[in-house]
Amino acid sequence: MNILLMVTPNYSIDMLNEDISNIKKGECDFTKSVDWRPAAPLGILYIAGSLRKAGFDVQIFDLHRAYYLRREKNYFKKNNLSNFFEDHLKSILKTKQFDVLGISCLFNVSSTTAMEIGNICKRVSPSTRVVMGGHYPTNMYHEVLNSSSCDYVILGEAEKEFVWLISHFKDSSLDQKVLDNPHIVDSKCIGVPAKKPAFIKDLDSLAMPAWDVLPENKNYIEKSVHAGRVGFASKEKKVKSAPILTTRGCPMKCTFCAAHGVHGRTVRSHSIEYIMGHIDSLVDNYDINNLLIEDDMFNYSTKRAIEFCNKLYDKYQNRFTIEFPNGIAVWKLNEELIISLRKIGLKSITIAVESGSPYVQKEILKKNMNLSDVKKKVELLKKYEIGVRVFYIVGLIGETINMMNETVQYALDLNSDWSEVKIFTPLAGSEMYNIARGKGYLDNNTSEHVYNRSCLNTPDFSSEQVKDVQYDANIRINFLNNRFLKEEKYEKAEKTFRGLLNNFPNHLFAQWGLWQALEGQEKVGESNKALNKLLEMSETSAGNRRLLKKYQIHIPVEKKICC
Repeated sequence: MNILLMVTPNYSIDMLNEDISNIKKGECDFTKSVDWRPAAPLGILYIAGSLRKAGFDVQIFDLHRAYYLRREKNYFKKNNLSNFFEDHLKSILKTKQFDVLGISCLFNVSSTTAMEIGNICKRVSPSTRVVMGGHYPTNMYHEVLNSSSCDYVILGEAEKEFVWLISHFKDSSLDQKVLDNPHIVDSKCIGVPAKKPAFIKDLDSLAMPAWDVLPENKNYIEKSVHAGRVGFASKEKKVKSAPILTTRGCPMKCTFCAAHGVHGRTVRSHSIEYIMGHIDSLVDNYDINNLLIEDDMFNYSTKRAIEFCNKLYDKYQNRFTIEFPNGIAVWKLNEELIISLRKIGLKSITIAVESGSPYVQKEILKKNMNLSDVKKKVELLKKYEIGVRVFYIVGLIGETINMMNETVQYALDLNSDWSEVKIFTPLAGSEMYNIARGKGYLDNNTSEHVYNRSCLNTPDFSSEQVKDVQYDANIRINFLNNRFLKEEKYEKAEKTFRGLLNNFPNHLFAQWGLWQALEGQEKVGESNKALNKLLEMSETSAGNRRLLKKYQIHIPVEKKICC
């Protein structure tokens, strides 16, 4: 049996078409820029490992990466999205007869694209059975199956259920067996109330992620989206990154989060032996030196986290840089754990504060984080020279503009290395999503619900007001009051802004920040070059001139000699 696992482009059909339209027109609005770079599809790799362990022939195709590569090669200057699907999806389905197409769909934003992929497969290869999984299909399987874009939806963690389903495809009683299976849904049993997500109790029973099945896997490892993150990219060595999971599940009941729909609220962990075996394999086969720990709750047990650090250090000493892309539980951090993490290579850390308003923390988010304690933990991290990146959300249901401004002021006071201020997006399966739908606050196009585009209008604020708060917060916190510029750490500031400009070359405020950083280091030639670029950006864009005026940024009116 031939199985193809498909990584969906992580944006909606509308967003892809918008991007292509902007490319054709030569427009690039840095205020709406998104990072198109692909990341290793760890969930798909786990499923591929399970399928192969069960004896099935499996292939992976990353359509998101294909889009990114074509984008970089100016493919869309002359082609549209239908051409892309013809050249990179239909051609694959026509070249080889696949018995099963598995489609991964993370959140709302990729739902229309995932369903379009399923519909294309239905037209091009009618005999191929289409199976979907991920956060959105799990939480919205009624909509997905009613779209006729797939035959089955696997709810929750799919490794074992996918193997079970494929193993029973030839059974004459398949329909009844699917009906009886609580974790798989098809069009015949949409209304069965007993359906629920699958949670794998013994994580060590899973096969290792099948990195060798992923085409051009070294490109994911050596050109990681995480390795070049703003301000924290390593220039000291060639970064070779790989994501790992040491736990699944999160006991928190944050109203904005939908992760429990797939991974549950009970934390389950791999044994330290399994994790070390996984890391050994990555080192032996791919020479990994940067570990991306993607757990939702890595440090649910401080004792276990320290044990992992000790085991890793005993074997690999200073080999790794460690990152937590999804954040770490700041309330569980203590000095002993920080020292242990620093020892194994933690140079920067992400913490999810979400709101600087005590009322929002307790009554709206239901996270109830101690904001004063967070400040102490951030100072402790700074003591050990660990960079701090903080996540915030504005525009929550029940939040007011004043509460959003409390968050902005908190972020300014916290003075972290970088602040990710995002617009709240109701994720399907979250408590907030159900509230938004029930009160009629949500627009109908759920595929546009992505962190940075407001989709809510409530009695307390309009979507435009939230956009203004978010945009202004980002400029004030990360640029005009940038920690490194304020503390005259100009080399770090230069690194931060060069990294940002590498991904968003038309970013006005990053260009301003770079100029300030170079001025501070008295790098006259480079500073003049940066200033001239800033002047050019001002001269050629009325929008940029308005922004400079709004934020009272004064720059010389004449270009400088660069050398």
